Amino acid sequence: MSKETKELVVNIKQADAGPVGWIAYSIATWIAWAALCGFVTSKAYLLMGIISLSCSIPYFVAAFSQLKLGNVAGGCTWTYFGAFFAFNSALTYIVTYFAPIYGWQLDYRILGYVWFLLALVLIFTTPIFLKYAPASASISVIAADVGLITLALIYWNVGWLAKICGWSFFVAGIFGLIMSIGGILEGAGMKFPMGKPLMK
Repeated sequence: MSKETKELVVNIKQADAGPVGWIAYSIATWIAWAALCGFVTSKAYLLMGIISLSCSIPYFVAAFSQLKLGNVAGGCTWTYFGAFFAFNSALTYIVTYFAPIYGWQLDYRILGYVWFLLALVLIFTTPIFLKYAPASASISVIAADVGLITLALIYWNVGWLAKICGWSFFVAGIFGLIMSIGGILEGAGMKFPMGKPLMK
């Protein structure tokens, strides 16, 4: 055996799990759309809670992969989406389901402060998507901006915004679905039209 030291180079390719984050995002926005627009009754809240808990898994997987790839914006966004769009929403849906059954007295206005702050974060970071992400992602995020700010106002008793909020989440989910499909196909070397960045 040679005494020379041989360097072993291992090439580890880190995959981007962002597409699964988009799937969770689309599911989260669509169940919110269904509830806000009255397509389901309050009896759906328990199942919505279970679905939202499930969504937290792909959100956090997407966040971890993005951070490993050095994408701070993507990793941070998926992390707080997982924490609030999924996990927080899951607990809120479940509590909302059981509240009338057990006579819990809840002041839902506190949730308005949470969603308003999250709306501000997303609105102020939307230019990142406009410049670096496909058009589908940008349109989805702009729709989510509207959805989040109107959701905050709904919790502050501006109830007539429910349908605007719901349909904004519908649009967000549609373009999120395009991003999830496109991302998975691109990972396999196949092209899918997601659009070019909207801002240069």
